[in-house]
Amino acid sequence: MTSNTQVPTDFKEFVEMYRPKVYGKICEYLPSGPPEPYHKIVRAYVDRKGQYRRPSYVLLWTLLYGGNIDDAILPAAIQQASEDWILMLDDWMDGNKLRRGQPAAYVMYNPRYVLNASSHLHAINWLMAFDASKNLGKDRGERYFAKFYDIIRVTHEGQYLDMALTDNRDVTKFSLDDYYASIHAKAAYYTVYGPMQQGAIIAGANDGIINKLPEYGIPAGQAFQIKDDILDCVSTKEVLGKSIGNDVRDGCKNIILWHSVQNGSTGTVERLKKIYAKDRSAKTEDEIAFVLKTFVDVGSIDYAQKESERLVGVALERFEALTKDIPEGAVKNLARSSIGHTAKRSK
Repeated sequence: MTSNTQVPTDFKEFVEMYRPKVYGKICEYLPSGPPEPYHKIVRAYVDRKGQYRRPSYVLLWTLLYGGNIDDAILPAAIQQASEDWILMLDDWMDGNKLRRGQPAAYVMYNPRYVLNASSHLHAINWLMAFDASKNLGKDRGERYFAKFYDIIRVTHEGQYLDMALTDNRDVTKFSLDDYYASIHAKAAYYTVYGPMQQGAIIAGANDGIINKLPEYGIPAGQAFQIKDDILDCVSTKEVLGKSIGNDVRDGCKNIILWHSVQNGSTGTVERLKKIYAKDRSAKTEDEIAFVLKTFVDVGSIDYAQKESERLVGVALERFEALTKDIPEGAVKNLARSSIGHTAKRSK
């Protein structure tokens, strides 16, 4: 199946088209049999599936550069499985109570079992990556494996940067540069342009092409994370399938908070400082509501949305320049649409 394959015009339809194959490929690697209660924990988030956006970038960029999509199914499954074990850790570290419409794994099960299960799925992930590298052959396989490793390495560094920003509880002591450094490492690379690069590698694209993908992948990834920050403030847990207001509870430093600190009244900023100085468990629901209302009243949500849309515009402009040699068609249109989707999505 090559880039001439019929594809839908909507990115969400593309995701749904390949979700069963990607999920099925993950399941081929999951343990079964005794101890069954433990293996149920290992696959807790796998079976809830998720949005499958990241593996879909692997698949779509394989097609964009003329590759065989069958070669990309296992790498796409690897990308999704990595999200599943990372989220098991992330929910425990951040205290998130809800994930994909159900209680977080550490809430449902003994947290020690969950941490062990996450590590187990992590190990399975590397077996999958080893198999994928063999399937792709020496050149593509080595390049793919090195890229997947680098994505996971940088994601861990991004988690540290995010936690370090959070641990500094003075809301006046962080900059937009701090924020963008954190989300590049934790979101842009892992969520957007890293999967795109994997797809291009699978298709056999040269390093010159691979190294230019971040030119549009970085702003697209930044737009994705900003939209994530917005949804955490204005969506609902029924829509997102996870708790709302977590960034405020955790004390996360993001572009919305930065704008409110820069533009809020002296009294508002002082109250924000006091709320963010508290531990998660000490913050009241009234305080959370005050912060979320402040974000709206000061115009910080609107500012963030406009910034997300601006970044998508930058990404699309660069995409056009860097893909001018790729013929127009359904695949290219879908790739273009998937970039715009980052700022328009509702979950």
